[in-house]
Amino acid sequence: MLKIGWIDFLNTLPFNFEIAGIKPEFEYKLYKGVPVKLNKLLRNKEIDIAIASSAEYIENFQDYLILPNLSISATNKVHSVAIFSNKQLSDIKEVYLSKASKTSRYLTKIIFDIFLKKEISYKELENYQDIEKKSVLLIGDNAIFFSDRFKYVYDLSEIWYKNTGLPFVFALWILNKEIFYKKERQLRQFYNILMESKEKILKNLPNFVKNFVKTEKFSREFATEYIKNLDYNLTEKHIQSLKLFSKYLQDVKIIKKEPKFNLLNF
Repeated sequence: MLKIGWIDFLNTLPFNFEIAGIKPEFEYKLYKGVPVKLNKLLRNKEIDIAIASSAEYIENFQDYLILPNLSISATNKVHSVAIFSNKQLSDIKEVYLSKASKTSRYLTKIIFDIFLKKEISYKELENYQDIEKKSVLLIGDNAIFFSDRFKYVYDLSEIWYKNTGLPFVFALWILNKEIFYKKERQLRQFYNILMESKEKILKNLPNFVKNFVKTEKFSREFATEYIKNLDYNLTEKHIQSLKLFSKYLQDVKIIKKEPKFNLLNF
């Protein structure tokens, strides 16, 4: 059985092979959770493969392999990873961080430490009470839901793009290295399923959005445009961005070792 880590955010829709009507020929089980939960499951070898934080790969690259041609990335605005505030960026002195994503937390630190050269304090966001009185990092669907409560929205991917000219890679399909040789056949099949799902859903996006969107949260029109704006590829430019992100993580002393990006040759 292939144990698959799955994030139930709108931005993972193109990889949703079940909605695409593609049935694997192997047994599988989906383990659902926010990115930080899947990172932990992957690290502890409780799952085989997951759409997981790029920062998780960077920190533990020696244990992982990457599926080629697949990511969740954005060039310029991403719309679902942002710092929300009623203050101008230059006036922010502390940011409350969502616990859901390691990559976004690290990117926030790079933005303030390296791009803005501004020292601020960080706190954990424990709940959403009086959220509009704080400057907060939110990701995924929560970033979409709470956006109208704030005067300013600072899109992290947009800030990255303005400073680097590169797309930002939020998530990769990552698998445990030792699993590949034990479940190579299933993993190759699963890779082909993901590629087929991506192509099928992006070609007929409005129809698939209609079956997925919870209308009380956001409209079909918004969901369609939001997904169209994202980048689900993994090219040399994306790898270049990951390498630069890694360099900055070394500069701010989050990681010590420069990672190697080991993509499977499918």
